[in-house]
Amino acid sequence: MKYIRFAIAVICVFTIFCGFANAAEEMEEQIQHAKITVGANDSILLDQGYSINVIDVNSENGDLFIEVYVNEKKVEQGIVKENKPFRYLKTIEDEDDEETDYLIFNVSLQGTEDKDGETYSEIIIKQYIDPEIAPDDYLMLDDSVSLNIGKETELKEDYTIKATDLDDETVTITLRKNGNIIKETEDIGEGDVFAYTRKNGDRLMTIFMGEIDTIFETTDSDHVILKKVIQKTDEGIGDGLEIKIEVPEKNPANEKAIISYTLDGYADRVEIYVDGDLIDQRKEVDEDTYDAVTDKLSTGEYNIEIKAITSEGIMITESALLIVGKTAKEENPENDAGDIIEKAENVTSSASEAVDKINETTTALEKVPAPGAFFAIFILLGAWVWCRKR
Repeated sequence: MKYIRFAIAVICVFTIFCGFANAAEEMEEQIQHAKITVGANDSILLDQGYSINVIDVNSENGDLFIEVYVNEKKVEQGIVKENKPFRYLKTIEDEDDEETDYLIFNVSLQGTEDKDGETYSEIIIKQYIDPEIAPDDYLMLDDSVSLNIGKETELKEDYTIKATDLDDETVTITLRKNGNIIKETEDIGEGDVFAYTRKNGDRLMTIFMGEIDTIFETTDSDHVILKKVIQKTDEGIGDGLEIKIEVPEKNPANEKAIISYTLDGYADRVEIYVDGDLIDQRKEVDEDTYDAVTDKLSTGEYNIEIKAITSEGIMITESALLIVGKTAKEENPENDAGDIIEKAENVTSSASEAVDKINETTTALEKVPAPGAFFAIFILLGAWVWCRKR
């Protein structure tokens, strides 16, 4: 019996401890929520002077070895594993010399991908406010927002947010700027986080974030309450965005073609067109090189157009010409050579005929006696004078 009581006591203590740990995380003000893909030696700049360096990635399972810095000073290091997030806790003493642990980072592994022989890991970074460091400038920080389902709600800096498609206690959340959709998440419910994060170089910035607290229906209307809402300015992000397009020099007919394009900055959406038809699009596109695959194309020339759209409504467009299949000259090189030879022969023949004509004329003149030629000239001169008198 005493063992049973001991086991129950252990379970209770463990449950209470876990509850305190979770509560500690819930008590903090979250200021970043970003899902990104990283590789070895990547550096991520975050808020309040913090940064995370990826030292190495395990090629077999995607585990990461990371270091945490604040103002370029290393404060922690650790491993991120599947089902075992890395947590950085900062211990702060208050005026009564009592210590309190504050959660600053929670980094979790979501999956892996291989690219060019290298392993990359997809992670979610959650950053919480450091109470000892003055927060960056926020338009909203730890606020709440009420959404009337089906109606647009205005935010700061021309952003709006809208909840739609209430279905089985889930909704679709859409974030717009200047009327352009820049983030949309479907089928999210209570406890889920809606976040819009942008990357500018190595700097990661969560522009808007809110956790769904409550979804409820009334006789007149339906509502969604977002809690822990933050909004930051996006001023200066995405300036000078450029696109570079690469198409293969030779594309066989009736096969697919690969279009490569490189962004030198962040775009909220990228669209790829072939002769005006949309063939591919991406959302929340970071600075990198990407590929798009066309359908099978017949012989001919195709206009490739790529558009990058930012949340400010700015659209950057670049185009390139894609040639598919062999040209007429490539298909009939023997005929082309024959045409060239035939033309050369014609020119030579014409030149020969001209030379022959000149020689014939010269010979004819040589055969005319000198007195006869003089007499003919005299008659022509007389006829000309007679015509003048008339």
